[in-house]
Amino acid sequence: MPEESYTLVEDLQSGDTVRLDFRWVTKKGKITDFSINVSLLENENSIDVYRIDTKHGYIHEHRFWRPQKPTRLDMNYDKAFIEKKAEVMNSYERWILAFKKTR
Repeated sequence: MPEESYTLVEDLQSGDTVRLDFRWVTKKGKITDFSINVSLLENENSIDVYRIDTKHGYIHEHRFWRPQKPTRLDMNYDKAFIEKKAEVMNSYERWILAFKKTR
Protein backbone atom coordinates (compact mmCIF):
# COMPACT_ATOMS: atom_id res chain seq x y z
CA MET A 1 0.00 0.00 0.00
CA PRO A 2 1.47 3.39 -0.93
CA GLU A 3 2.27 5.96 1.69
CA GLU A 4 1.74 9.59 0.84
CA SER A 5 2.33 12.97 2.33
CA TYR A 6 2.14 16.49 1.07
CA THR A 7 3.11 19.89 2.31
CA LEU A 8 1.35 23.05 1.25
CA VAL A 9 3.69 26.02 1.44
CA GLU A 10 1.89 29.34 1.34
CA ASP A 11 3.17 32.86 1.13
CA LEU A 12 6.67 32.31 -0.12
CA GLN A 13 8.71 35.50 -0.36
CA SER A 14 7.47 35.70 -3.95
CA GLY A 15 3.84 35.45 -2.77
CA ASP A 16 3.35 32.07 -4.44
CA THR A 17 1.73 28.94 -3.05
CA VAL A 18 3.53 25.64 -3.64
CA ARG A 19 2.55 22.02 -3.05
CA LEU A 20 5.18 19.38 -2.30
CA ASP A 21 3.98 15.79 -2.79
CA PHE A 22 5.84 12.69 -1.62
CA ARG A 23 4.62 9.18 -2.45
CA TRP A 24 6.44 5.93 -1.78
CA VAL A 25 5.82 2.19 -1.67
CA THR A 26 7.89 -0.13 0.50
CA LYS A 27 8.30 -3.87 0.55
CA LYS A 28 10.35 -5.59 3.25
CA GLY A 29 11.65 -2.21 4.41
CA LYS A 30 12.91 -1.11 0.97
CA ILE A 31 11.39 1.50 -1.33
CA THR A 32 10.12 -0.20 -4.49
CA ASP A 33 8.40 2.80 -6.11
CA PHE A 34 8.27 6.54 -5.42
CA SER A 35 7.46 9.96 -6.77
CA ILE A 36 8.18 13.49 -5.59
CA ASN A 37 6.42 16.50 -7.11
CA VAL A 38 6.80 20.24 -6.71
CA SER A 39 3.79 22.14 -8.06
CA LEU A 40 2.98 25.82 -8.30
CA LEU A 41 -0.65 26.56 -7.42
CA GLU A 42 -2.12 29.36 -9.52
CA ASN A 43 -5.77 30.26 -10.04
CA GLU A 44 -6.90 26.87 -8.70
CA ASN A 45 -4.56 25.09 -11.15
CA SER A 46 -1.61 22.90 -10.25
CA ILE A 47 1.42 23.43 -12.53
CA ASP A 48 4.29 20.93 -12.41
CA VAL A 49 7.67 22.51 -11.72
CA TYR A 50 9.72 19.45 -10.71
CA ARG A 51 9.10 15.70 -10.65
CA ILE A 52 11.15 12.63 -9.96
CA ASP A 53 9.61 9.17 -10.16
CA THR A 54 10.09 5.50 -10.93
CA LYS A 55 7.03 4.98 -13.13
CA HIS A 56 8.98 3.55 -16.07
CA GLY A 57 10.94 1.06 -14.00
CA TYR A 58 13.84 3.42 -13.41
CA ILE A 59 14.38 6.79 -11.77
CA HIS A 60 13.91 9.81 -13.99
CA GLU A 61 13.80 13.48 -13.11
CA HIS A 62 11.99 16.36 -14.80
CA ARG A 63 12.93 19.99 -14.27
CA PHE A 64 10.16 21.71 -16.18
CA TRP A 65 11.93 25.08 -16.39
CA ARG A 66 14.67 23.48 -18.50
CA PRO A 67 14.13 22.39 -22.09
CA GLN A 68 15.98 19.08 -21.76
CA LYS A 69 14.24 15.74 -21.73
CA PRO A 70 13.94 13.98 -18.38
CA THR A 71 17.23 12.86 -16.86
CA ARG A 72 17.65 9.18 -16.08
CA LEU A 73 19.36 8.53 -12.74
CA ASP A 74 21.14 5.31 -11.85
CA MET A 75 20.68 5.24 -8.08
CA ASN A 76 19.34 2.96 -5.39
CA TYR A 77 15.66 3.85 -4.81
CA ASP A 78 16.07 4.30 -1.04
CA LYS A 79 19.09 6.57 -1.43
CA ALA A 80 17.47 8.52 -4.27
CA PHE A 81 14.27 9.16 -2.32
CA ILE A 82 16.15 10.40 0.75
CA GLU A 83 18.58 12.60 -1.23
CA LYS A 84 15.98 14.04 -3.60
CA LYS A 85 13.51 14.76 -0.80
CA ALA A 86 16.23 16.74 1.00
CA GLU A 87 17.10 18.55 -2.26
CA VAL A 88 13.43 19.46 -2.78
CA MET A 89 13.11 20.81 0.75
CA ASN A 90 16.22 22.96 0.26
CA SER A 91 15.60 24.11 -3.33
CA TYR A 92 11.90 24.33 -4.17
CA GLU A 93 11.61 28.08 -3.67
CA ARG A 94 14.56 28.74 -6.02
CA TRP A 95 13.06 26.31 -8.56
CA ILE A 96 9.72 28.15 -8.49
CA LEU A 97 11.51 31.41 -9.34
CA ALA A 98 13.49 29.74 -12.15
CA PHE A 99 10.28 28.20 -13.55
CA LYS A 100 8.44 31.51 -13.50
CA LYS A 101 11.31 33.24 -15.34
CA THR A 102 11.06 30.75 -18.24
CA ARG A 103 7.32 31.17 -18.80
